[in-house]
Amino acid sequence: LPSIPTDLTSVLRTLRMLRRRLPTVVLFATVSFSSWTLDYALALALNSLTGSVLLAVVGARLVSCTVSFLLNRRLFQAAPETFMRSAFGYAAVQGTTTTTSYLAIAALTWAGVPLWLAKILADSSLFGLNYLLQSRLVYRSGSPNGPVRATRRLERLDYSGRCGLDP
Repeated sequence: LPSIPTDLTSVLRTLRMLRRRLPTVVLFATVSFSSWTLDYALALALNSLTGSVLLAVVGARLVSCTVSFLLNRRLFQAAPETFMRSAFGYAAVQGTTTTTSYLAIAALTWAGVPLWLAKILADSSLFGLNYLLQSRLVYRSGSPNGPVRATRRLERLDYSGRCGLDP
Protein backbone atom coordinates (compact mmCIF):
# COMPACT_ATOMS: atom_id res chain seq x y z
CA LEU A 1 0.00 0.00 0.00
CA PRO A 2 1.24 3.52 -0.71
CA SER A 3 2.13 5.46 2.36
CA ILE A 4 0.15 8.50 3.35
CA PRO A 5 2.36 11.60 3.30
CA THR A 6 2.87 13.03 6.75
CA ASP A 7 5.22 15.94 6.12
CA LEU A 8 3.83 19.31 5.02
CA THR A 9 5.86 19.45 1.78
CA SER A 10 4.46 16.14 0.54
CA VAL A 11 0.92 17.11 1.47
CA LEU A 12 1.24 20.46 -0.34
CA ARG A 13 2.75 18.79 -3.41
CA THR A 14 -0.16 16.34 -3.50
CA LEU A 15 -2.70 19.16 -3.17
CA ARG A 16 -1.02 21.11 -6.01
CA MET A 17 -1.15 18.04 -8.23
CA LEU A 18 -4.85 17.58 -7.47
CA ARG A 19 -5.48 21.26 -8.21
CA ARG A 20 -3.81 20.89 -11.60
CA ARG A 21 -5.71 17.73 -12.55
CA LEU A 22 -9.17 18.64 -11.26
CA PRO A 23 -10.18 21.08 -14.05
CA THR A 24 -9.45 18.46 -16.72
CA VAL A 25 -11.53 15.80 -14.99
CA VAL A 26 -14.38 18.25 -14.27
CA LEU A 27 -14.53 19.40 -17.91
CA PHE A 28 -14.41 15.83 -19.16
CA ALA A 29 -17.16 14.81 -16.75
CA THR A 30 -19.32 17.78 -17.77
CA VAL A 31 -19.03 16.99 -21.48
CA SER A 32 -19.53 13.29 -20.81
CA PHE A 33 -22.66 13.85 -18.74
CA SER A 34 -24.13 16.26 -21.31
CA SER A 35 -23.43 13.82 -24.14
CA TRP A 36 -24.69 10.90 -22.09
CA THR A 37 -27.95 12.73 -21.38
CA LEU A 38 -28.43 13.21 -25.12
CA ASP A 39 -27.44 9.56 -25.69
CA TYR A 40 -29.88 8.35 -23.04
CA ALA A 41 -32.83 10.32 -24.41
CA LEU A 42 -32.08 9.27 -27.99
CA ALA A 43 -31.66 5.60 -27.04
CA LEU A 44 -35.03 5.52 -25.30
CA ALA A 45 -36.72 7.38 -28.18
CA LEU A 46 -35.12 5.20 -30.86
CA ASN A 47 -36.00 2.04 -28.95
CA SER A 48 -39.63 3.10 -28.72
CA LEU A 49 -39.67 3.86 -32.46
CA THR A 50 -37.81 0.76 -33.69
CA GLY A 51 -38.20 -1.80 -30.90
CA SER A 52 -34.53 -2.68 -31.37
CA VAL A 53 -32.05 -2.23 -28.55
CA LEU A 54 -29.14 -2.55 -31.00
CA LEU A 55 -30.41 0.21 -33.32
CA ALA A 56 -31.26 2.40 -30.33
CA VAL A 57 -27.84 2.03 -28.68
CA VAL A 58 -25.81 2.43 -31.88
CA GLY A 59 -27.92 5.26 -33.33
CA ALA A 60 -27.91 7.25 -30.11
CA ARG A 61 -24.20 6.66 -29.62
CA LEU A 62 -23.34 7.91 -33.12
CA VAL A 63 -25.07 11.24 -32.41
CA SER A 64 -23.86 11.68 -28.84
CA CYS A 65 -20.28 10.69 -29.66
CA THR A 66 -20.11 13.20 -32.48
CA VAL A 67 -21.31 15.94 -30.12
CA SER A 68 -18.89 14.81 -27.40
CA PHE A 69 -15.91 14.64 -29.76
CA LEU A 70 -16.52 18.12 -31.12
CA LEU A 71 -17.13 19.62 -27.66
CA ASN A 72 -13.97 18.02 -26.23
CA ARG A 73 -11.88 19.29 -29.14
CA ARG A 74 -13.28 22.78 -28.63
CA LEU A 75 -13.00 22.87 -24.83
CA PHE A 76 -9.51 21.39 -24.72
CA GLN A 77 -8.42 23.50 -27.71
CA ALA A 78 -7.05 20.60 -29.71
CA ALA A 79 -4.76 21.61 -32.55
CA PRO A 80 -6.43 21.42 -36.00
CA GLU A 81 -3.62 19.24 -37.35
CA THR A 82 -4.54 16.52 -34.85
CA PHE A 83 -8.14 16.20 -36.08
CA MET A 84 -7.79 12.99 -38.13
CA ARG A 85 -5.59 11.21 -35.59
CA SER A 86 -7.98 12.18 -32.82
CA ALA A 87 -11.05 11.21 -34.86
CA PHE A 88 -9.68 7.73 -35.61
CA GLY A 89 -8.61 7.24 -32.00
CA TYR A 90 -11.97 8.46 -30.75
CA ALA A 91 -13.82 6.16 -33.17
CA ALA A 92 -11.80 3.20 -31.90
CA VAL A 93 -12.43 4.08 -28.25
CA GLN A 94 -16.14 4.68 -28.82
CA GLY A 95 -16.49 1.55 -30.92
CA THR A 96 -15.11 -0.40 -27.98
CA THR A 97 -17.29 1.32 -25.38
CA THR A 98 -20.39 1.14 -27.60
CA THR A 99 -19.90 -2.60 -28.11
CA THR A 100 -19.33 -3.14 -24.39
CA SER A 101 -22.31 -0.94 -23.53
CA TYR A 102 -24.59 -2.77 -25.96
CA LEU A 103 -23.54 -6.19 -24.70
CA ALA A 104 -24.16 -5.14 -21.09
CA ILE A 105 -27.52 -3.54 -21.94
CA ALA A 106 -28.59 -6.58 -23.97
CA ALA A 107 -27.66 -8.91 -21.10
CA LEU A 108 -29.46 -6.76 -18.54
CA THR A 109 -32.62 -6.37 -20.65
CA TRP A 110 -32.58 -10.12 -21.39
CA ALA A 111 -32.49 -10.67 -17.62
CA GLY A 112 -35.60 -8.51 -17.26
CA VAL A 113 -34.08 -5.14 -16.34
CA PRO A 114 -35.95 -2.32 -18.13
CA LEU A 115 -33.98 -0.48 -20.80
CA TRP A 116 -34.06 2.85 -18.95
CA LEU A 117 -32.27 1.26 -15.98
CA ALA A 118 -30.01 -1.05 -18.00
CA LYS A 119 -28.67 1.95 -19.94
CA ILE A 120 -27.85 3.81 -16.72
CA LEU A 121 -26.12 0.80 -15.15
CA ALA A 122 -24.11 -0.18 -18.23
CA ASP A 123 -22.96 3.29 -19.25
CA SER A 124 -22.14 4.56 -15.77
CA SER A 125 -19.91 1.56 -15.23
CA LEU A 126 -17.93 2.50 -18.37
CA PHE A 127 -17.21 6.14 -17.40
CA GLY A 128 -13.76 5.53 -15.88
CA LEU A 129 -12.65 3.27 -18.70
CA ASN A 130 -13.83 5.83 -21.25
CA TYR A 131 -11.86 8.61 -19.52
CA LEU A 132 -8.67 6.55 -19.39
CA LEU A 133 -8.91 5.41 -22.99
CA GLN A 134 -9.65 8.90 -24.30
CA SER A 135 -6.89 10.55 -22.29
CA ARG A 136 -4.34 7.97 -23.45
CA LEU A 137 -5.40 7.33 -27.04
CA VAL A 138 -7.29 10.38 -28.28
CA TYR A 139 -6.47 13.64 -26.51
CA ARG A 140 -2.71 13.45 -26.22
CA SER A 141 0.13 15.30 -27.86
CA GLY A 142 2.27 13.85 -30.63
CA SER A 143 4.71 12.37 -28.11
CA PRO A 144 3.59 9.03 -26.71
CA ASN A 145 3.72 10.15 -23.07
CA GLY A 146 2.81 13.81 -23.31
CA PRO A 147 -0.55 15.31 -22.32
CA VAL A 148 -2.43 17.53 -24.71
CA ARG A 149 -1.49 21.15 -25.03
CA ALA A 150 -4.81 22.15 -23.49
CA THR A 151 -4.30 19.90 -20.49
CA ARG A 152 -1.04 21.69 -19.80
CA ARG A 153 -2.91 24.98 -20.05
CA LEU A 154 -5.61 23.70 -17.72
CA GLU A 155 -2.97 22.60 -15.23
CA ARG A 156 -1.90 26.24 -14.93
CA LEU A 157 -5.43 27.42 -14.13
CA ASP A 158 -6.03 28.83 -10.72
CA TYR A 159 -9.44 28.72 -9.05
CA SER A 160 -10.48 32.05 -10.59
CA GLY A 161 -10.10 30.59 -14.07
CA ARG A 162 -7.09 32.75 -14.99
CA CYS A 163 -4.25 31.13 -16.79
CA GLY A 164 -0.51 31.21 -16.22
CA LEU A 165 -0.32 32.11 -12.55
CA ASP A 166 1.66 29.03 -11.56
CA PRO A 167 5.24 28.61 -12.80
